[in-house]
Amino acid sequence: NSSYLLQGRADEFSKAQPAKRKEVLSSILGLSRYDELEKRAKEHARMKERQRENLEDTIANIDQELTLKDEYQAQLEDAEAALSMLEKDRHEWTLKVNDLSEQKNALDIKRENLADLEKRIAQGEKAIASFESQVQEHRQRIEKYEKSLAGYDEQYAAIQKRLEAVADLVAGLEAKHATLQTVSSQIHHLMSSNANLKQEMEELKKKIDMLSQQDATCPLCGKELETDSRRNIMDNYEKQGQEKKQLFRDNENEIKKLERERSEAVSEIKAIESKTGEERAQCERLSASLEREHMDAEISLPKEREALRKAEENLDIWRSNIQADTEAREKSTEELLLLPQIDAELIKAKQALNETTGRQEMERQRQGAIQSNLDRCTQLEESKKQKADECKTVHEEEEIYQTLSAAFGKRGIQAMLIENAIPEIELEANRLLARMTDSSMHVKIESQRVRKAKEGEPVETLDINISDELGTRRYEMYSGGEAFRIDFALRIALSKLLAHRAGAPLPTLVIDEGFGSQDAGGRERLVQAINSIQDDFEKILVITHIEELKDAFETRIEVTKTPDGSTIEVSES
Repeated sequence: NSSYLLQGRADEFSKAQPAKRKEVLSSILGLSRYDELEKRAKEHARMKERQRENLEDTIANIDQELTLKDEYQAQLEDAEAALSMLEKDRHEWTLKVNDLSEQKNALDIKRENLADLEKRIAQGEKAIASFESQVQEHRQRIEKYEKSLAGYDEQYAAIQKRLEAVADLVAGLEAKHATLQTVSSQIHHLMSSNANLKQEMEELKKKIDMLSQQDATCPLCGKELETDSRRNIMDNYEKQGQEKKQLFRDNENEIKKLERERSEAVSEIKAIESKTGEERAQCERLSASLEREHMDAEISLPKEREALRKAEENLDIWRSNIQADTEAREKSTEELLLLPQIDAELIKAKQALNETTGRQEMERQRQGAIQSNLDRCTQLEESKKQKADECKTVHEEEEIYQTLSAAFGKRGIQAMLIENAIPEIELEANRLLARMTDSSMHVKIESQRVRKAKEGEPVETLDINISDELGTRRYEMYSGGEAFRIDFALRIALSKLLAHRAGAPLPTLVIDEGFGSQDAGGRERLVQAINSIQDDFEKILVITHIEELKDAFETRIEVTKTPDGSTIEVSES
């Protein structure tokens, strides 16, 4: 709310470089906002530039990838052709695998059937052996029955003959019994005789014992016997005893002989009785058996013949079956010789099919990858279109921001505003200069200067040119009181411009010295200039040490330094 011309600094604007003058003027005019807008516009422009460059790089990369599209298309056609060939090969190998699998399955079935055939053949052989055994048994029984029937009469006659022989033996057995009876009687007689002889010999022994004694007496008369007599009697007794003993022994020998004969006779009788009994029993058994066999043969022979017929029929059936099974086995065995070869071919065919399928899968993957590349190319083309549109939009926005940056820059709106402000500054400064110089000096501010080469755009500047009775010169050519008057006029003009732009009143002007550089006429005109603008300010404060200027102003504030400090006195004239 005040303009302050500080001592020694009233010429800061005038003496500054043109660029610095523009900064000061820009600050006064509030053009820093446009600097911020310019900065933001440049940032947006750079951001859009980066986006555009990124998009252009992306589009270039897309173009680089799209150069491979024809190659991808050719690769896809090659892959499709390869897949077609592989599909044909796979189909052929599939048919071959299926055919070989069917053959192998058929041979596997034959191999299983062969095992069944082997079992059936083994069972058949057992059955044939069984039926052959049955046939043999039936034939043997038929033969037996036929022989039984055919030899019945003869066997019956033989049995009767044997029975007759038994009767003869029984008749001879009676004579044997009679002989046995006779021998038994003889033995009994001899045994009785020996018993008598034994008793007699015991009696003779007693007599001899009695005669052996010294006082022996005659057993008949009781007289004592003499030795010779006694000896004779004893000899006689001993002789009798010997004779009886010999007879006893002869009888025992005869008894033994007769007992042997009796034993032999008993044995013969027992043997004959046993033989006749066994023979009769055997003949009875044979007769019963013959009758049973005859009856059994008459009953069983037709059955056996029928059973033989059935057994022979079954035997023929089994032989026929086993012949058919044997032929089938030989055929299957011959066919199964091909199984290892078919297995080997099937393994090779499956390997080839797997390899073909694997190659086909790899080719499909390659086709998928190529198709993906082509699809990506399509997407890239669409993306390129979108990126191109986006790039165009971003470029347009970049240009807009560049335009805004230029517009907000020093040569844009700021230059225009400065251009618009310069006449106002010139007008106010020239009004003051006219009062201070009696219209002998005139200020002209130029914002552009033509290049020395006179080519290209003008150079942005803020030159201060002064016109006087000697011509037009740059501000830098002035000094002293003239330069101060120019500085004063421009400083006041800038202050008013600032107040006007801020929309605020500028009621106070403070001028600190600045009069020392003026001559008397200059100081007078400067005072006149100050007085001439007093209506523009509510207060004007002039600070000076020049005594002659005290009376130039009606109201004064005098500051006096004393040992006790400064004093202030306000006076009016």
